[in-house]
Amino acid sequence: MPDTNAPTERPSQLRLASRALLLALFVAVAFAVNYFGALHAPHPHDVKIAIVGPPAVTAGLARELSVTPPNGFEVSQLTSIATARRLVADRKLAGAFVPSTVRPTAIVASAASASLASFLEGAFTRVAGAEGRPLAIADVRPLPPDNATGTANFFFLVICSLGGLLSVAALGLVAPALPEVQRLGLMAAASVLTPTVAYLIGGLGFGAFGGDFATIIEMLGLGALYTFAVAGTTRLFQLAFGMAGMVPASLVVLFVSLPSSGGAVAPQLMPGLWRFLNHFWISADGLDANRSILYFGGAGVGDDVLKMLAWIAGWAAVLAVPIYLRSTHRLSRHRSQLRGAAPRPAVEA
Repeated sequence: MPDTNAPTERPSQLRLASRALLLALFVAVAFAVNYFGALHAPHPHDVKIAIVGPPAVTAGLARELSVTPPNGFEVSQLTSIATARRLVADRKLAGAFVPSTVRPTAIVASAASASLASFLEGAFTRVAGAEGRPLAIADVRPLPPDNATGTANFFFLVICSLGGLLSVAALGLVAPALPEVQRLGLMAAASVLTPTVAYLIGGLGFGAFGGDFATIIEMLGLGALYTFAVAGTTRLFQLAFGMAGMVPASLVVLFVSLPSSGGAVAPQLMPGLWRFLNHFWISADGLDANRSILYFGGAGVGDDVLKMLAWIAGWAAVLAVPIYLRSTHRLSRHRSQLRGAAPRPAVEA
């Protein structure tokens, strides 16, 4: 006997398959546009550096670097090497160059940004090479040997971002009617578990992260806060637009946020839009907090925490209207269903 349901099922299956392909296309386009757009051509933009030495010796070099390339470097002059080292170590300067007739020196802090330190080393090597002298490197805040490029910090951020996003997506799929208090509790548990697992594998397993017990606890606490901020933002989009809200949520917390974080390329080397986003987009705060705790004694972490909290509050304000409209519509629909299901009085014969 022929299957009478087959003709009606095929178009439905085809529609579902088409939607799945559209989702894959969205991911490909979002990755390509944002990652290529942010990272394809690193170029300096107002990078703060210093030339160290007597003004009579350094003035000409400072003028040359301030215009080559145009708007590439914001050059100051210092007379003390100790001051230059301190300013670079405190992230007030990206780097400093000490001319010398014997061996010029580049002062950098790779822990602040390995990509920026590498770029400055290359720029200062060309300056020293023009004078026929080899360049010495003084890294005042080096990265640990097992994380020499700083990519582990970025991948820690990626893991936390995915943990926050996917935990909300999974709860929305398997438990759409879960009470909100219980949902928030599970989101909080996932936010603690995600950075902990990332540290156990990346830190204890591969040695990418180190420090005393207090440092690791602070790192995990900030990782949990960042993960919960990502999860909370994702949940706001879900409340506003249903499961379709996962599309704009992924754009906000993954495809735009991660390229602008400064993890792959320093913000001073990215195009204008991405440098602008780096000032307030959440992944930049998460990465800065991670680096600050591990390598800079926690300097600036308070600002990062406030920005993460403000991030959730900002998206709550932006999505307040669609959340209210959707909840009102859902409530009115529920009431109409209850009225339709109410028992009718029996009619006497």
